Amino acid sequence: MFKQMKLKSIILKSVLLWVIAGVYLFASQVQASLMITPTRVVLDERNRTADVTLLNTTTTTNVYRIQWQQKAQTAQGGYIDLETHTDADHIASDMLRHSPRKVTIGPGKYQRIKLRLRLPADLPDGEYRSHLLMKVVDTGVTTDGVVSEGKGAKLMLIPRLSFSIPIMVRKGQNNSTTGIASLELNTQEDKPKLMVDVTHQGDFSSYGILTVYMKANDSSPVEKIGEAHNIALFRETALRKASIPLQIDQVPAGAVVQVVYDGDDEYEGQQLGTAAFTYEP
Repeated sequence: MFKQMKLKSIILKSVLLWVIAGVYLFASQVQASLMITPTRVVLDERNRTADVTLLNTTTTTNVYRIQWQQKAQTAQGGYIDLETHTDADHIASDMLRHSPRKVTIGPGKYQRIKLRLRLPADLPDGEYRSHLLMKVVDTGVTTDGVVSEGKGAKLMLIPRLSFSIPIMVRKGQNNSTTGIASLELNTQEDKPKLMVDVTHQGDFSSYGILTVYMKANDSSPVEKIGEAHNIALFRETALRKASIPLQIDQVPAGAVVQVVYDGDDEYEGQQLGTAAFTYEP
């Protein structure tokens, strides 16, 4: 009796492990199942319309509901959902219109979502943001083909995940500044990583690329040894922590390491911050 109970416990644990693995597998597959272009949108007094293109890269017909979601950025670059919000959160969705609100996209097909800004005349200067959410409501997959043979249960996971991109509305002169507060080399793993703290002040977000350069010694050339794209700091983010994997096995003693925060998209051509240090293990 005890052996049977123990065997059932082992089987149950194995099933749970397979379920967890399946969830992660489906999550990674669905994450790549919708291509969104662009991945961020900026609207202002002169640019009041934009298109967002959704491309279904799967082999099934998917249905998406398009709606707004409010989020706040964390220091690690992720987001937390705002269940409630106030004027201090600078929400943009109240002045934005989008169409259509629900789309059906066949395999390999695309659909454009049109955005239009209605800018209030008395809107205070600053940046406002909401996230455009593409929520999967039907993947075209059913359980009709699942056949159970003998005893036991058949498990079929049908993922219905969501995707979102930030939509910014700006009014007035950009008053934000950014900088690099600290650099720390992490050598505890197989390959080194550079930990970078980026600071931000002001009412407008920043967006760019962190690039790591190294000059090993006085006679060696400067080489690029790492970079991180899509580094954004929104108005609520005073500090952003980034971890940049380096493309070399080790940083030699005495090497000078520099990090440059270069602007991208509307900030292209601007240097948003830089810092350097001499590595002494």
